[in-house]
Amino acid sequence: MESPGRSFQTEIIDFLPDATLVIDRGERVIAWNRAMEELTGVPAGEMLGKGDYEYALPFYGQRRPILANLIFMPGAEVEKKYDTVVRTGDTLVVDIFIPDFRPGGAYLWAKASPLYGADGSIIGAIETIRDITDRKRAEHEMAKTTREMAEIIDFLPDATLVIDREGTVIAWNRAMEELTGVPAGNMVGKGDYEYALPFYKERRPMLANLVFMPGEEIEKRYDFVERRGDTLIVDIFIPDFRPGGAYFWAKASPLYDEKGNVTGAIETIRDITDRKRDEQEIVRSRRSLADIISFLPDATLAIDKDGVVITWNRAMEELTGIPAESMIGKGDYEYSLPFYQERRPMLANLVLMPEAELERLYTHVRREGDTLVVDTFIPSLAGRTGRYFWAKASPLYDPQGNVTGAIETIRDITERREMEGRLARSNAELQIAADIQKSFMPDVIPQIRGFDIAARTVMAKEVGGDFFDVIPFEIIALSKGTLGLLVADVSGKGVPAALFMALSRIVVRVNALWHRDPAQAIRDANNIITEDSKSGMFVTLFFGRLSESDRTLTYVNAGHNPPVVIRTQDGTLEELLPTGIALGADANQEYSSRTVAIGTGDVVVMYTDGVTDSMNTQEQFFGEARLHAIIREHVHLSAPQILDRILSELREFSGDMPQFDDITVLVIKGM
Repeated sequence: MESPGRSFQTEIIDFLPDATLVIDRGERVIAWNRAMEELTGVPAGEMLGKGDYEYALPFYGQRRPILANLIFMPGAEVEKKYDTVVRTGDTLVVDIFIPDFRPGGAYLWAKASPLYGADGSIIGAIETIRDITDRKRAEHEMAKTTREMAEIIDFLPDATLVIDREGTVIAWNRAMEELTGVPAGNMVGKGDYEYALPFYKERRPMLANLVFMPGEEIEKRYDFVERRGDTLIVDIFIPDFRPGGAYFWAKASPLYDEKGNVTGAIETIRDITDRKRDEQEIVRSRRSLADIISFLPDATLAIDKDGVVITWNRAMEELTGIPAESMIGKGDYEYSLPFYQERRPMLANLVLMPEAELERLYTHVRREGDTLVVDTFIPSLAGRTGRYFWAKASPLYDPQGNVTGAIETIRDITERREMEGRLARSNAELQIAADIQKSFMPDVIPQIRGFDIAARTVMAKEVGGDFFDVIPFEIIALSKGTLGLLVADVSGKGVPAALFMALSRIVVRVNALWHRDPAQAIRDANNIITEDSKSGMFVTLFFGRLSESDRTLTYVNAGHNPPVVIRTQDGTLEELLPTGIALGADANQEYSSRTVAIGTGDVVVMYTDGVTDSMNTQEQFFGEARLHAIIREHVHLSAPQILDRILSELREFSGDMPQFDDITVLVIKGM
């Protein structure tokens, strides 16, 4: 009969919030609380009294020591079982990932301590287990988000720093390094206003620190601070930042956690010295509008409300060949004569017209607020052939907001238009090239008795260097029931690779039809391609003759990714390794043919390195192991279905990562 003390202890353990078990010195379960029942799905009644590591089965699917058992083992044995075990006195603590505990695995925190008898000897061990999967995954996601945010901050064009709630620097981006000359490695982790030293040569609060301070403290530090919600914005002159001082625009905002608590602040700083000095120069020099316009790079004219020219800048003189003194003061649309050889409204005049009048005269003018913008072709200008122009016109206002005239800027965009035309023609030609290249690929895969065949190429650009071919040999005597199968990858990308691909395909196809031995066909093809390859390009390929009579594939692998053969009877995997070098690399090379049998249900997958070299957003490669696993998993499907599964898994793996290389896959399945 249990003692009252024992029952009381058991009741306490049973209501502990963490999953808990207790084993005796014989490593048999003497306590298995409710939280442990919920975690494992195993009732206490089925576990109490069990030994022989049966309590490990719900976690590991096998009998093995758990942390409580390690209490009875020497330290060396503990280190063999776990990579990292924290010892605190006689207590062991570990974080562990168990991949098979549930779908997707689980992270568990475990703590085990010995139990002592009245004489001080160890009489058992207690282990507490806590499911920390959500926390771990949140930490991983937070680390990923933090990395991504750090990368974003690092590439911001403005100098940016981030401090935590204690005023310690946690981010110091590249633009800040360039502005201050202080590398991030020397500043991240620093506090006590050290980050103010590059600016003020003394330790003092920056704008980011003032985010945490009351309003009156801010007003003491800055003459003028603009508040937008909880964001502070300031323009400031720092006399000692560089010789002659520097003007800065700064913006600081608090950072919040998901509960709305302030965790830090971010400050962005922009050097506006040049802009400020420009403004001061404009004020000091009191230059007139005509002086400013005179030096604008675009041809510019301004008219008053009566349509009389008040400004005709140097760029306009160069464009029209008419000096300013011959045009200023002229009205009656005389300024349109150099452009149109007739008196007619210019865009600046349209600004002064009612909108209804504008719509009646012009249908191709775009409005942007009170500004008019147009692209137009002028057939003749200053004795030159027709030119394309972009023009923009806006009203001029007096201090009371009344329209006093209009200004028009004109830019010659002929070269840009011609470039756009050339680009459009180039794109059209590229599309034609893509259509031609697509026509090289078989629309329908020829089939022979006893085999199911599927193939597809996914180009990274409009045209590329990957290709496959299926060559029927019915036209050759004694070759009925034979197919030539080819998968190839040309070095390089784009149009050069596509042209080299077209050459390689034709040469290989002709030689494949001429020679019965694949090795001889590839040997002769290599010599022809090498002779024609002046640019150092080469092509890796796998070529084989598939025969329905003896169910064999006789092949040559010219430096290509080894195709995979999965045998359904025993599940073995075989790779068809290279039997020679890539074509185009060197002439007079030897190639050997090999033959592999393809039984019923066997699957052969040929592919280019665009499959295995595909990357995801974590910059991990798809790899051969992942490809082999997909083929094994779907070996029972038809060839087209296996092909679809490979490509869909590849798309899912790559996610938002752009496709950098062409992808080609050809699948053969024995029927």
